[in-house]
Amino acid sequence: MRALIVLGGDKPGAALLGGCMKNSDLVIAADSGLAAFDEAGLAPDWLVGDMDSVSAQIRERYNGRVKERRLNCIKDDTDGVDALDMAMDAGATEITLLGALGGRLDHAMANLMLLVRAHGRGVRAEILSEAVRIIRVDERAVLTRAKGDTVSLVPLGEARGVTLRGFFYPLTEHTLRSDYPLGVSNVVTQEEAVVLVREGDLILFHYIQGV
Repeated sequence: MRALIVLGGDKPGAALLGGCMKNSDLVIAADSGLAAFDEAGLAPDWLVGDMDSVSAQIRERYNGRVKERRLNCIKDDTDGVDALDMAMDAGATEITLLGALGGRLDHAMANLMLLVRAHGRGVRAEILSEAVRIIRVDERAVLTRAKGDTVSLVPLGEARGVTLRGFFYPLTEHTLRSDYPLGVSNVVTQEEAVVLVREGDLILFHYIQGV
C-alpha cells in the first residue's frame, strides 16, 4: 500500500502532486499542507493536524469533502509524525512526503527524522520535490540513469561501513560522522551508482541534473 503525505513546507506544484496522488492508495494533508491541494484543485482523503497553520478559508472549502483528524495543539509530536504514524497504522509500506523542505530549517530537519521513523517500522519512505529525492539508505541504494547528477550523503550521527561505487569521489568501508560533511556534493560518473552502508542512519540527497 502506498501513501502520500503533504506537509506545510515547500508547496509541490500541481504536476508533482497530481502524479504522486495517482500512485497512492491513501492521501493525507498535514495541516497547512492542504494549501497545496487547494491551489491544484485537488483533495486529499484526510486532513490531519492541530490546525494552527491552515487558513480558515481553505479549511472551509474542504469542509465535508475530506475526513478530518484534529490534534491537540499541546502535544509532544509534530503533525508530520502523526500523519506518518496514521499512514503506517493503515498499512502503508511505501510513503512519499511532499512539502517537507523549505520554510523553517528546524522543521525540515525534523522531517528528515520521519525517514528514520518509517525505517524503524519496516516502511520505505522518501521526501520528494521537483528538484531532489531524499531517502534513508537501507543497507544498499542503487541509482540508475543518474550519470552527472549531484548526490550528497549526510549521516544522522554516525554511519559506518560506507562504500560508494560509480561516483567521482569513491569510498570504501568509510565512517561518515556528523561533525564533518565529507559526503556533500558528490557526482555520479557511471550509468549505475551504488551506495552501501553497514550501520547507522545515512540520508541520501539525489539532485536531478539541470534542476
